[in-house]
Amino acid sequence: MAKKVEKINSQNSNGRSSTSEVYELLRQKILEHSIAPATKVNILQLSKELGVSSTPIREALRLLQGDNLLVATSNKGYATTETLDRNGVRDLFELRLLIEPWAARVAASNRLQNPGLDLQEEIKSFNPKSSSIQHEMFGHDTRFHTAILASTENETVIQAFEQAHCHLHLFRMFRDDWDWKTSIAQHKAIARAIANGEPAAAEEAMREHLNSAYSRFISVMPKSAQGRPLTKVGPSKLIRN
Repeated sequence: MAKKVEKINSQNSNGRSSTSEVYELLRQKILEHSIAPATKVNILQLSKELGVSSTPIREALRLLQGDNLLVATSNKGYATTETLDRNGVRDLFELRLLIEPWAARVAASNRLQNPGLDLQEEIKSFNPKSSSIQHEMFGHDTRFHTAILASTENETVIQAFEQAHCHLHLFRMFRDDWDWKTSIAQHKAIARAIANGEPAAAEEAMREHLNSAYSRFISVMPKSAQGRPLTKVGPSKLIRN
């Protein structure tokens, strides 16, 4: 049976499909490995498959390069980046362990802009029966962690996290048998501690969540090139009152 090719039907006022639609579709294909890692991207082929001109394709590819999901090739084309190796996963989680437990503590300490209720609503909106649990989990996890970071109002921290593209790169490694139920349960514990205004509990719950996630990601990777162990980070010192 021939593989069904998803095409973009909506067009803008100029009769051209929007770059954002092409970008979202191509990003999903890369995350789900419909376009495999380390694969050259053929603009003309994509244009034909999606039923759009090459212009939105080229614009979307430039955006994906900014996400570090594509790299420029020597012939002025593009190729998808490699997935993370063990050291790359460790590096991302070490960054997250420096930032996110602190952010969870700040979120729980801020009674005026406490995101606890929003986090709990986000958990309730998660659809475990989605046709693509990977895509559903990617969206949920991104929104959940981003909401906590945003509540700190620390633009430097937020920008550093966004530029690392943590979720994009980690979720390219997502497997169908990945234990997403554990992640949801841990999100509930984090959201509860934040909503209850418990800074120490929120920080510890986030740290446990990240260490657990790191262990799960590493467990499905090849055993070769072990890399150095994850650096242990102690409790944060809250600067804000």
